[in-house]
Amino acid sequence: MRGKVTPTVEQRLAQLASRSHGVVTRAQLLTAGLSARQIDERLKKGALIRMHRGVYRVGHRAPSLEARYMAAVKASGQGGVLSGMAAAFLWGLVKGTAPPPEVTARVKRRVKGVRARRNRLEEADKTRWRGIPVTTVPRTVVDLGCGPGFTLELLHRLGFRKLYGIDARLSPQAGLGLADRRADVAFGVLDEQRGLDPVGVGHR
Repeated sequence: MRGKVTPTVEQRLAQLASRSHGVVTRAQLLTAGLSARQIDERLKKGALIRMHRGVYRVGHRAPSLEARYMAAVKASGQGGVLSGMAAAFLWGLVKGTAPPPEVTARVKRRVKGVRARRNRLEEADKTRWRGIPVTTVPRTVVDLGCGPGFTLELLHRLGFRKLYGIDARLSPQAGLGLADRRADVAFGVLDEQRGLDPVGVGHR
């Protein structure tokens, strides 16, 4: 009987990179089997590209917005999620030029190029989209400071009903469990205006 094949360092690194848009942390590299010296050598050769302190992009992976946002989240510490306008852009709620990364975490860290917020978000307000930890759609709308009236205008203008209502029922990542009732009321009113079944906390 053949023994279990142990993945090589390169295989572990490839697995890590494939799950996070090519972005890895120093701690992950050390756990995968690289030494501090080997990490430095890869940085010099361009096999690793520093994005933030202790956060790198694997050199053979092309840069992308997702990699930029993922790096910001990883650099902001455990439990951090993309939030604010950056989250809205990732969800497709706003168009135009991609906003700079904005991250909400329990502990506020100063990360160059990243707008940080300190907040203890409930688990119901956090999810993953395109593999990136991010605030749920309802939480994102609430974080933008929109009252129910403005939210309705926003949803109408962006054709948000299709993304949030129909697609969200098929895609739990959109986050239908909300902690803030303002967004829930807004979505319910919008549904009633269009003769659709209300979408609210009860829809999981």
